[in-house]
Amino acid sequence: MRDILKLGLFLLLVAGVAGAGLSYVNSLASPLIAQQILQNKLDSFKEVYPQSDRVVDETATYLTSPYDPVIKEVNIAYRGTDPVGVIYAVETKGYSGPIALLAGFDIATARITTIKVLSQRETPGLGAKATESKFYDRYKDKGIDLALEVTKTPPVKENQVQAITASTITTKAVTKGVNAAREHFIAHFAAAKQP
Repeated sequence: MRDILKLGLFLLLVAGVAGAGLSYVNSLASPLIAQQILQNKLDSFKEVYPQSDRVVDETATYLTSPYDPVIKEVNIAYRGTDPVGVIYAVETKGYSGPIALLAGFDIATARITTIKVLSQRETPGLGAKATESKFYDRYKDKGIDLALEVTKTPPVKENQVQAITASTITTKAVTKGVNAAREHFIAHFAAAKQP
């Protein structure tokens, strides 16, 4: 009985020391991890809207009313002091889990600049192709007049996006996020450009 008690106390001591050590290492690494996440986000903004000098998170200003819950952030891209674009962070449900992406819109032309998938857990070789630039190009420079539609064949209309072969669910999930951003963009930014 005494040996079991000693062993239990020893294991408790080892677990306590290990926990304290992990906590200390985490406290040292957390600021560096947060800085790296922020830098990755800023780099992604540059990919979605390269013409901007800076990007400002305006989520608190532009998501005040109940919009589609897939929209997580509204970021305004500036060139100098002029707002030139909007970058939406959206999250939708794909085939294997959530898909987080950015969708950029140009204020002057009211067109999609491009998209970028930030994270996904789709099937490798199929839905994971949503992270490739040739998939992003399917959305690039699309107008906002009509909601985007997914087609299995090459698009014949401007608002059509060809699905990834054998991954229609993934393409529809990405398109759902882009369409949610499109609706918000029309309501808040494109309407101001109408004569």
